[in-house]
Amino acid sequence: MASSAPRRLPPRWRKLLLTVHVAGSVGLLGVDATVAVLGVAGARGSDPRTVYPAADLLGGALLVPLALVALVTGVVLGALTPWGLLRHWWVAVKLALTGAGAVLAVVVLTPALGAAAQAATAGDVLPTAQRLELVRDAGAASGVLGTTVALPVYKPFGRLRGRRRQVSGGASPARRAAPAPAPRR
Repeated sequence: MASSAPRRLPPRWRKLLLTVHVAGSVGLLGVDATVAVLGVAGARGSDPRTVYPAADLLGGALLVPLALVALVTGVVLGALTPWGLLRHWWVAVKLALTGAGAVLAVVVLTPALGAAAQAATAGDVLPTAQRLELVRDAGAASGVLGTTVALPVYKPFGRLRGRRRQVSGGASPARRAAPAPAPRR
């Protein structure tokens, strides 16, 4: 018969997985910020044959893999630690933002970087609107990632409704009566 207790990671594995998650998330933030800086350089007139292939290289080699590392390790941590995936608002928001960011990295940003690199390599002039879109997309991704880095630090919003874990013995530890003080002599 299966136990109804949720699975938990041993502390050593939790710390290792958390380290990989934080490194992946912060690395992803760094890559997005770098791509945004390269986009700004391209929009300001730097050599597009240098800027856009470099941004594309970062996008292809690091952006998608780091986004997937952050997403997968976050899901595993949520599923196998007391924080859960849908017990706290900050975890649910972080999961949604990380998932959306990973999808947008694969579907929007990486293909746009590839198209810009291909056009620049061919000697085509990128329209101003396309250059500014790259800056906007990479800047927005950096802002969202900054939010996902801040959420586990501040842990805002409390628990989701209906997701309170019952503590054995009735009332929650905060509501249990404190032991009566010893009588004075």
